[in-house]
Amino acid sequence: MMQENNVNNHPIDRQKQERNAFSISVITAGLLTLSLIAALVFSRSSSLDIISLAGLIASILGALISAWLSRRNKSELGIGLLISILILVAASRVFITKGQAVSTGITNIIIVSGIAFYTLSRRWAGVAIMVSSLVTAATIIIDQYTVGVPTSSSPQTANIIAAILGVVYLVVIATQFRDFPLRIKLIFGFLLLTTLPLIILGWQSYTTTRNILSDQIKEKILESSLATSDVFQEFTNSQHKISGEIARTPEVIEYLSLPPAERTGSQAEAVATETLNALKDKSPTNIRSYALVSQNGINLLDTNPANVGSNFSTQPFFSYVVANNKPYASGLTLTNDRNDQVIYFASPITSKSNEMLGMVVVTYNAKILQAVMDAMLRARPTVAIDEYTYLIDETNFFILAHSTSLTLDYKTYLNTDDPRLMSLQAQGLLSPEDLQSISIPQPEIVERLSNIDNISAFQAPSAENDNETAETSAIRISNSNWIVVTGQPISTISNITLDQTRNAVLISVIITFLAAFSAVVISNIFTNPLLQLTRVAENISAGDFTQKAVVNTRDEIGTLANTVNKMSSQIRDLVSGLEQRVEQRTRELEQRTTDLEKITKQSEKRASELQTIAEISGYISAEKDLEKLLTLITQTVSERFGFYHVGIFLLNENRNFAVLRAANSPGGQVMLRRQHKLEVGQVGIVGNVTATGIPRIALDTGADAAFFNNPDLPETHSEMALPLNARGAIIGALDVQSTVPNAFTQTDVSILGLLADQIAIAIDNVRLLEETRNALAESQSVFRDYLAGAWQSKSASEIFGYYQTLTGGQLVTGNKAAEVDVKTQDGENTLAIPIQLRDQVIGTVHIRPSKEDRTWSKDEINIVNAVAERLGLALDNARLFEETSSRASRERLVTDITTKIRGTNDPQEMIKTAVQELQRVLGASRVEIVPRKNAPPPDK
Repeated sequence: MMQENNVNNHPIDRQKQERNAFSISVITAGLLTLSLIAALVFSRSSSLDIISLAGLIASILGALISAWLSRRNKSELGIGLLISILILVAASRVFITKGQAVSTGITNIIIVSGIAFYTLSRRWAGVAIMVSSLVTAATIIIDQYTVGVPTSSSPQTANIIAAILGVVYLVVIATQFRDFPLRIKLIFGFLLLTTLPLIILGWQSYTTTRNILSDQIKEKILESSLATSDVFQEFTNSQHKISGEIARTPEVIEYLSLPPAERTGSQAEAVATETLNALKDKSPTNIRSYALVSQNGINLLDTNPANVGSNFSTQPFFSYVVANNKPYASGLTLTNDRNDQVIYFASPITSKSNEMLGMVVVTYNAKILQAVMDAMLRARPTVAIDEYTYLIDETNFFILAHSTSLTLDYKTYLNTDDPRLMSLQAQGLLSPEDLQSISIPQPEIVERLSNIDNISAFQAPSAENDNETAETSAIRISNSNWIVVTGQPISTISNITLDQTRNAVLISVIITFLAAFSAVVISNIFTNPLLQLTRVAENISAGDFTQKAVVNTRDEIGTLANTVNKMSSQIRDLVSGLEQRVEQRTRELEQRTTDLEKITKQSEKRASELQTIAEISGYISAEKDLEKLLTLITQTVSERFGFYHVGIFLLNENRNFAVLRAANSPGGQVMLRRQHKLEVGQVGIVGNVTATGIPRIALDTGADAAFFNNPDLPETHSEMALPLNARGAIIGALDVQSTVPNAFTQTDVSILGLLADQIAIAIDNVRLLEETRNALAESQSVFRDYLAGAWQSKSASEIFGYYQTLTGGQLVTGNKAAEVDVKTQDGENTLAIPIQLRDQVIGTVHIRPSKEDRTWSKDEINIVNAVAERLGLALDNARLFEETSSRASRERLVTDITTKIRGTNDPQEMIKTAVQELQRVLGASRVEIVPRKNAPPPDK
């Protein structure tokens, strides 16, 4: 027993573990609360992750509940709850935020290790750390393959919080590291030397690869932006060339050289008009009109007569041409026709003396720009993944053309309350409904583009990808109001590096587990001889000097083992003589001790079994009725796993037949009604499994097909039977059948084998509960018989009650019993309350009111009941005290007589003394001791 305790106990004693459980629970709650506050204060996201906050709050509540349970001597339950919540929260993060599995998982392992080492036994601490490590490995792998999970909006904050928590608990572990077993120290050291360089190299490789890819993507975006800007620059230059040729036409110069008063109706006006109309007839359909505009911005001549007289002086392009005497392309100009938005190409008209006379304005349908974009995309061989390009004007930030999202054409990045849009609305070019529909506010992009020189690179949200941050490059088109913007989401970098990261993570996890396995094996090689020698020394210190250390080596450990063996032999020789002298006197005590140890072992075994049963799935282990339990199991297994038929067979008392006790299918119900049973080792795979204890699968092919010839289950095509083992014995089998051929594999055997073990334990639990209930009922029955006998004997005495009136009280004896009985029964309002002791009535309290018409209230009855309950306890305590006193008096008299008899060695004097003392004590008139001569045995 001592050996087992020494093996399983943690280096920290149990009482200290209880104290640590409360302290660490409170500290953990405090640290998690600080983490929650830090997440709320330092998070850069405008909207925090509600699920993450819920996880932190759940962890805090778990820590507080653990502290509360620890104060009530349930520290293991509290710590188990806390660790379970921490592991579940860490595992759930992989489905909430992508890219945080490594930091969260490693931190979770450190926290669980720190809590477990200080609060749990070595066995459960190992289980907690193993579960945490497996969950961490699974979450890291799952994190690499999840799709659609958003990345953290503030990963640095999460990593810093995880690092701080990890360091705190590493310090907690380090303070107690010297008390850890040698095996754990070796494992920790081996894993640290193996995994730390692996983590550093992996992180460096990941960072370097990501930086290289980021630089490459930025270069490609810039190249794509330059290529697109060249196309639009070429288009702009070609249009400026056309408008410049018109501006240099002699007919146009001659017309504008005339004084304003002489222009109307002149020959020059007719020639200029004819020239413009000739150009319009030859122009593409996207050109709406040609116009000659005066220095004041008045439209003098226009191929569209409706435009004559309109004023361009407020247009930005007019101001630019006048100020710089250069051609210019305008941004998007809104018209009342939403399907016919326009842009303007303007070139100055100068005289021979280089004096500006006016300008040529060519009006284009804005769709020409989208056509140029589409032609460019068709000519380009390949486009990077998720790359997009758009042309935007710098005045009102209208999108003029887009490579991927045509629905964004003519939308603006300005806010609805921007003065520029409000001006358009005041001019009647935008209605309130139009304003809401065309505005896609992107303040970061507007700010960046407003301050652009010629080429700029930056990161900004992209409307094309739900405002996901994108690497962006912008280039201004000269002699125009246009900017070419090319972007690509930064998630593309993550997607490109995902495959490399997956492989690296898988390799790292495999290496880590191999390292852990190697660490366990190597530590066992080094520590097993020391543990064996330690157990021998502990047993010797406990008094077992027969122990011998096994000597397998000739090194220092072998020498130490030989020394311990010699010391054990010497001590055994020294105490052997003493053991012989006390052996006879202590034999009875040893026998009692042995019996007590057996009882203790049995109790410990039962407690261990009950603890194991308590850990089974709640909804199965909570059912205490065997038949209901079996039915619940078959229905639950069938519903959860989708099996056609689930049956439970239990062996009969002779263990020669497996009897069907529960089934879920209609065919199974038919077999239950006819009490279906199979001979063990003879019939079907159930018979085979209950005989051998080995799981069996029958498929719908070959020799196994014979097992499916059951008219009650005609749809069965696959069958699997699993043994139900309880406490080392086969108690039955779990039979699972499917309508799908080849439905079961060895993996199913492993998974459902765990379920079969739980079912067997649950069944055994119900049987043990029935036995315990029967034993308890028998115990209660014996106690009631004893109590009834004791009070029956007590009531046979002369005084057996007490009678009290307003004038006084008196004892109730046999002579006055009848008188008192008559008085207590007189009147209908007499209150009779039984005096009960553990459900056994030992007397009655009769209370008669002073007035015949009195009615007893509920409170008065409750008071009398309470008094009667306490009176029963007091009477039974008095009876026990009286019996104890009487027994003590008898023992004292016997002791006195025995002492006087032992005062002499003369037999005659002993007999005389015994006779005199018995006569004195018993008050007898005569006491005789008659010697008796025994007859010799028959064989003598």
